[in-house]
Amino acid sequence: MKKILVPTDFSENALLAAKYAADLCQRQGYTLHILHYYTVNSSGFSENDLKIETTQPDILKADLTILKWVELLKQEYPTVNITQENKRGLISERLVHEAKETQYLAIVMGTTGSSANKNIFWGSNTSSVIAKSPIPVIAVPNTRQYAEIKNVGLLTNFKEEELLTLREFLNIYQEAIALHLIHVHENNEDIQSRLKSWLFNIQEFPLVTNTNILTAPLVKDDKNKDSIPEVIKHLTETNELNMILVSKSRKTFFQRLFSNSVSKAMALELKKPAFFGKSI
Repeated sequence: MKKILVPTDFSENALLAAKYAADLCQRQGYTLHILHYYTVNSSGFSENDLKIETTQPDILKADLTILKWVELLKQEYPTVNITQENKRGLISERLVHEAKETQYLAIVMGTTGSSANKNIFWGSNTSSVIAKSPIPVIAVPNTRQYAEIKNVGLLTNFKEEELLTLREFLNIYQEAIALHLIHVHENNEDIQSRLKSWLFNIQEFPLVTNTNILTAPLVKDDKNKDSIPEVIKHLTETNELNMILVSKSRKTFFQRLFSNSVSKAMALELKKPAFFGKSI
């Protein structure tokens, strides 16, 4: 069975990501595996809470918590085969090894976890996993999302790896889409001919039934401010895209979405899922 991997810290945001993954599994007939890495700090359990009084003295509170958590998913998605597992360790260190050793199609993660009411997408576990993962990572924002897709944006700078990311995406979602090539350029850059030539590379994908070009100039109000993320966010919202595809070289765009400024992070918070191509 093809499997989707969802790490969880038992937060509400992680549950939203798991529901998105379950919706994808239901649509495509995949298996869903829920995985929790625990330490006293990362689990949010105190030393006294980590082991509880039961007839099985070695049982962890996390063992009971994950069962209850998975039961909630099974009630909403009864046809999806859902498995669960607890492992000791740090998610940022262990999850990538799990992805290497087991045959998963993709990792699905929320953009924030239980440790924050602020956006910690970059500098967080999600960021670390995206940077190292040998399989695609789907980052899901903290609102209810569904896996049905119609309009998909591909950030492009005319690199071969973008086609690999598109192929990975279509292999997982297996649905016909309208593809929008997104390119942010300097005002004096002539890119229309390059974009039209690049469209020929998309013709090899039969699930891409329609293509469109979305371009916008890079406008800098301040010479020290890079407005690429703002432009991408605007194009995504105005064209009602369901998902954004990000290849390895394009990940720096999303690094700029989340800075130390809380106000900027809130203003530029990810509104739609993003599919990050594998890094290895």
